[in-house]
Amino acid sequence: MRKARIYDARQLPAYLSTAQYAELMSIDKKTVQKMCRTGRLPAEKVGPRLWRIDKNAALEKTKEPAGAANTGEPTG
Repeated sequence: MRKARIYDARQLPAYLSTAQYAELMSIDKKTVQKMCRTGRLPAEKVGPRLWRIDKNAALEKTKEPAGAANTGEPTG
């Protein structure tokens, strides 16, 4: 089993690549690219295959409860 890494957000760059975000969240790089394409992550396309993900906005998004982004209301 792979040991989870703990990061201090202050040590990360302002914009993350898809590989950096994938490693940070322990998900596949292709999943991150799909999340960028569909707008689930606050990202900008910089080149044909290059995405830059805003660190602060992305980390705030991960704190939202499931479904909150779709309806504007917390689920439960």
